[in-house]
Amino acid sequence: MSETTKKSASKVKEFTEPVKEFSGLVKENYLNGLEFTFSLFEQNLKAFSAQAEHMFDLEKEFMTNVSGFYKDFPKDLPFVKDLPYDGSVKKVSEHLDRYLTFRKEQIQTAKNMTEKFAKDARTMAQENIERAFSLFGDYFNRFGA
Repeated sequence: MSETTKKSASKVKEFTEPVKEFSGLVKENYLNGLEFTFSLFEQNLKAFSAQAEHMFDLEKEFMTNVSGFYKDFPKDLPFVKDLPYDGSVKKVSEHLDRYLTFRKEQIQTAKNMTEKFAKDARTMAQENIERAFSLFGDYFNRFGA
């Protein structure tokens, strides 16, 4: 090897070694930041889940109170007989139960979708980071460092 080739290789190595170390630090910090971001996201999902459950419990309690009101409602009043449910508590309760079932499934679907999204987003972000930094590594390896 000639003297100029050795100097050139030495200069490239002097440049690429610190850059490799720096990119390793950047990658580590980026991964830590990403982990922190997703942990905050997961905590927010837990808070959302707790709020949704509490809201569902309130709706359920409200529906129970409404059903109780209709059950205790005097059926001999003239306007009650003209109502479309014929004064039947059973029909009202069935509709309220159907609504509660729908709401429960809706809340569960929202939870499942957000959990799946968080898991997929985390996996995808980590894979993209790994690919990006492996490209940096490949780029610097082309210099022969």
